[in-house]
Amino acid sequence: MSITRKQFLAGAAAGMMGAFAAGTAAAAPVKAEDIQWDAEYDVVVVGFGAAGASTAINSAEMGANVLLMEKAPQGYEGGNSAVCYQWVAQVFPDDVERAKTYMKAMREGFQTPTDEMIDVYIEELTHNQEWLIAHGAPNCVPRENYTGEFPDMEGAGSISIVTVDGQDRAQHSSLYRMLRKLVASTEGLETWFGCRATHLIQDAEGVVRGVECECQGQTIRVRAKNGVALTCGGYENNPRMLEDFNEAVGVGPLGASFWNEGDGINMAMEAGARLWHVHNYVGPNMGYRFKNSGVYTFGLYSFYGLSVAPDGTRYTSIGASGHGKFLYYGNRVNFFCPRWTFFIFDDDSVHAGAPHKSFDADCQWEIDHGYYSIADTLEDLAAQIEVPVEKFLETVEAFNASEPRMPIVKAPFYALRCDYPCGNTQGGPERNEKGQVIAVDGTPIPHLYEAGELGDIHSHCYNASCNVGGGLAFGRIIARQVCQTPDDTDPASQLTGEGWHPAPREEVVYECGENQFIGKGQGKGGLPMVVRVTRDGDKISEIEILEHYETLGLVDKCLEQMPQRIIEAQSTDVDVITGATMTSIGIISAVADALK
Repeated sequence: MSITRKQFLAGAAAGMMGAFAAGTAAAAPVKAEDIQWDAEYDVVVVGFGAAGASTAINSAEMGANVLLMEKAPQGYEGGNSAVCYQWVAQVFPDDVERAKTYMKAMREGFQTPTDEMIDVYIEELTHNQEWLIAHGAPNCVPRENYTGEFPDMEGAGSISIVTVDGQDRAQHSSLYRMLRKLVASTEGLETWFGCRATHLIQDAEGVVRGVECECQGQTIRVRAKNGVALTCGGYENNPRMLEDFNEAVGVGPLGASFWNEGDGINMAMEAGARLWHVHNYVGPNMGYRFKNSGVYTFGLYSFYGLSVAPDGTRYTSIGASGHGKFLYYGNRVNFFCPRWTFFIFDDDSVHAGAPHKSFDADCQWEIDHGYYSIADTLEDLAAQIEVPVEKFLETVEAFNASEPRMPIVKAPFYALRCDYPCGNTQGGPERNEKGQVIAVDGTPIPHLYEAGELGDIHSHCYNASCNVGGGLAFGRIIARQVCQTPDDTDPASQLTGEGWHPAPREEVVYECGENQFIGKGQGKGGLPMVVRVTRDGDKISEIEILEHYETLGLVDKCLEQMPQRIIEAQSTDVDVITGATMTSIGIISAVADALK
């Protein structure tokens, strides 16, 4: 009996699918020969992060008719690209050879990425700055005195960092705001939000012909004449994958990458892809998890206090890491730590310094809002945080003896939980130098590509800015491939009528009573902030926040306190909330708009 390439690859991948598909749609491959298409484009890009934006923008600029599918609702798109530092990797011509040497050094003996992949990758990184400038970056300059993530490695410092606005750490989503505007304004590029891609559609020979997705309650099948690019991020919010690939138990995504659930891995495996370096992820990081949203802070530290592990002993960090890699007897290994720890304070030390930049200086707001466990005795505190009481008391006693400047002696006593979430994942479907996804037999899966964090090329050590910078680079590489109509594709339309499009988003109209006014501003990421201001004569009596796209947990204090500050001052000339600058500015600008 003869079998097709498609049947062989599907059989080879089937054994892996059961374990890794947890939390996603069940595998149900669809054959291209058996369906009627609902929509049709030259190129379909799945995922609207930096890599997806680059792939879609460049493909459209080269003349392709492009669909960009995004799983998140409009306003919440972007994943890690929207919340990261906005650093973009750039290699300048004089640094090319040193950068290649540095990339090879970061492998520390791993077979991938190959020398050939590194050559292509570094050469394409040389074009990031010019591409950003050509697309409107106002002040795209390199960060000064950057020595690289691993300064002891040969070639360190050869990969530079640029931002679109010249800020050292562009905390205001400046790159992603620029990409969002470009996507919205590029001719030949359509975006569907709230659209979850579930399956790739292949023909009998295994050629990817389109994508099946769930959008507005319907199953939609979209033909992709030239190719499909998976740019849908990693699996930071897929607990089963984190357990299977990384031995990470009970962790979630850092920031707000809730829609990164490994969909691209499952779809590619279903199509017969093989995986590479799924062990490699950026983490564990240190953070506080907000109960109302599940979001983790980035970074948590204690000026005064004791850190206690689950066994009741004192936890001290093994040292600094470079994006999750720690130098251990001459080689980098994944940073290791307990699954969680607690910072322990007494009534004096808890007010002595903020453990995170978003906390009040004396932490009183956080105490009042339930961030801390509180007890009148150390025994009761140990019981609350579920650590062995006797060992905990011994640990506190030893800490007091060794740290006399701020002993833990004055009731009440406090504990702040610290978790160790996943920053981002690196592995996934293997790709080649053209961005093509590789099948289990080592050949490219026809018409299937990937870019960005999904299956990124970093097998071991990772230098900051390379996920975003590499995503922009591979977006251009893929665009050059998919904008050439393949010989095995019929360029004629296969639609039987007008193509399907999602219903347009309805604009919300907010009601106003007497002496009430609507105002609009921009919060973090340039997204809308809408308020309703009520006046009593000449005075501001109430401010209601009607619409925002801020990250709950991180901005709760700001949403509560900024309206209060404005009302108390009877002016928008007030200080912003530390740790929520752009949210504060969004509220201030919206109120000012309502009052004008």
